[in-house]
Amino acid sequence: MHPRLLMRRRPSAPLVVSVIALFVALGGVGYAATFLPANSVGTAQLQNNAVKNWKISNQAVGNWKLAFGAVGSRKIENGAVGTKQINSNQVQARVAGTCSSPGKAITAVAQKGTVTCRPTTAPEFGTTTKDPVTIDSTKSTTEILTTTLPAGNPYLMFATASATVTGTAANQWVKVSCTLSPGGSAPTQTNTASVHLDGSNPDSATIPFTLPAPQTDKDATGTLTCAETHSAGAAPTVTVAANLNTLETASNK
Repeated sequence: MHPRLLMRRRPSAPLVVSVIALFVALGGVGYAATFLPANSVGTAQLQNNAVKNWKISNQAVGNWKLAFGAVGSRKIENGAVGTKQINSNQVQARVAGTCSSPGKAITAVAQKGTVTCRPTTAPEFGTTTKDPVTIDSTKSTTEILTTTLPAGNPYLMFATASATVTGTAANQWVKVSCTLSPGGSAPTQTNTASVHLDGSNPDSATIPFTLPAPQTDKDATGTLTCAETHSAGAAPTVTVAANLNTLETASNK
């Protein structure tokens, strides 16, 4: 048959239908992506695991797109949320440290989980006069004893001053005043005891102290000083023996 005759033949109906079906099949995906009505694709149209992580844009799913309670513990992979994903100012991180030294325990846990360890028993130390100290009546105060308070937690200070007064004047009143100081600008405590002399026998008095010492960044000095005043007559002899003990108190710093 001559080629010109073939070109002049009209396509058959089945051929036309096949060509149309082919174009519809090829263009169907593009049509669906472009002309799908809103909300026409729901969970029923999505296969399980159809939407993968790489198909979701960064930050495409925010809090406002999640229903309340939509993400439970079963929907979070183990280890998916760590310290990098939490706000340490709002969420307490898991405790990340221990107290390995004997005799120490955790006293504080930081937001990031780090721990502070301190001895399980409070440090206690102090000092005692070796020999009674004679008060110098010509001075305003006489130092009886002193001790160093290491920087750190606050302390509770206990002190006892035992004064012995000897004089020759009859019917004489003697007042012994002692001051306990934790050092620096911390408040001090002054206690007083009075004794009566008959001119022949010495008399004695005990002066107790309990004073809290505040927390310091530098070493402080705990000091006990005493002075005496007396009524008319010759100055008596006043000696003081004392002890000073300090007990570190708890702190969560």
